[in-house]
Amino acid sequence: MMAERVEPAWMRTLRSQARERFDAMQWPSPAEEEWRRTDVSRLGLDSYAPAPAPKAACPREADPGVAAGSIRFDAGQCTEVALDARWQEKGVRLLPLDLALEEFEIPLFKLFHDSIKDADNRFLAWHYGTWSHGAFLWVPPGLEIAEPFFMEFAERGEGLFSAPHVAVVLGEGARAAVVQHIRGAESAEYRGAESAEGPTGLLCNAAVDMQLADASALRFCEMQELGPRSLYFRHARADVGRDGSLRHIDAAFGGRLTKTRIECSLSGMGAEAYLDGVYYCRGDQHMDIRTVQHHRAPKGTSRAYYKGAVESGRTVFQGLIEVATGASGTDAYLTNRNLILGETARSDSIPTLKIGNNDVKCSHGSTTGRLSEDEVFYLESRGLSAVDAREMLVIGYFEDLLASAPERYRDDALARIREKLRLPNANAA
Repeated sequence: MMAERVEPAWMRTLRSQARERFDAMQWPSPAEEEWRRTDVSRLGLDSYAPAPAPKAACPREADPGVAAGSIRFDAGQCTEVALDARWQEKGVRLLPLDLALEEFEIPLFKLFHDSIKDADNRFLAWHYGTWSHGAFLWVPPGLEIAEPFFMEFAERGEGLFSAPHVAVVLGEGARAAVVQHIRGAESAEYRGAESAEGPTGLLCNAAVDMQLADASALRFCEMQELGPRSLYFRHARADVGRDGSLRHIDAAFGGRLTKTRIECSLSGMGAEAYLDGVYYCRGDQHMDIRTVQHHRAPKGTSRAYYKGAVESGRTVFQGLIEVATGASGTDAYLTNRNLILGETARSDSIPTLKIGNNDVKCSHGSTTGRLSEDEVFYLESRGLSAVDAREMLVIGYFEDLLASAPERYRDDALARIREKLRLPNANAA
């Protein structure tokens, strides 16, 4: 499944366990509820070859500028690492994941062991058996860092699979923000293309593990912008301790097929989780997004709020709130909103509750609609063109959700949405 590499014995053992799970599983099928609307049987998954192993080389050290730190990968190779000297002196660590395995054996062993143990589909087992490159961030207890850490992944390869991994561990009372951007080498050249015709693109099977100790807080923002021929699978897991807080924001724009899951376990009393996301679907894209709010302890609070615009293609949103028997005092909400912008667009929304305790406040909602003709007419009567009026309304639709994101991330996401709105509609008569 991958070329042998030099790494600690415990990681080789865990990889072997993941491979055994992979071999014992079949690819997910529409017979499974989570995969009912996304059929992967015709994707030729077994035909993708592993991307070449990155070279053993020290990445270039750089100035982080206004960021707390940054790390960059190109085709699996870490090319640059930057960390503000203030935080480095206080014990913060930002480095390629393979270089963190020995120094942070205890927390990383737990993260990988638990993830492999809980892997419930072949893509997860495949990732943990073959992860090829990744980034690791450690923030010591008590440190509060306002500036974000940036992680950038440029994924390349025709007919290859890549498995980037991000691991973030916060000590007790620590606070940090991470912005991750994953893009394809084809993104700039093919951005806005309407179909996946042509050579096979990349298969990217990514994962994120987040461990938040008691009273810590993490804001994690992801943006996916692969090219239109690529396949993107991503599983993100977070565990939040007592009085901890996670705010996760996801922006999905690229890929021929996107299938993602973000699941958060509120393991400590008083834990909070806010799972937000935006997506824009056009051409023949298929996007299937799932959120899971696991309430394991009392007095937890969680919100999931996803907004999508569907010009053409198909989107699927599946949300689950799961409350354990002992998680009394839970306060959880789940909502999904979809804006239909084209006649061939299709959007499915499936919110679900699984409640094991009576002392809870849980609800969900879902709406699907089109732009208001009255609002478009009003803006046109004030001198805007039909195109500008449409753009203003769609941008306004997304702005409230992105308002709390770091400025650079918010501006990039809105720029991608504007870009897509200005592209010709291939489905127009």
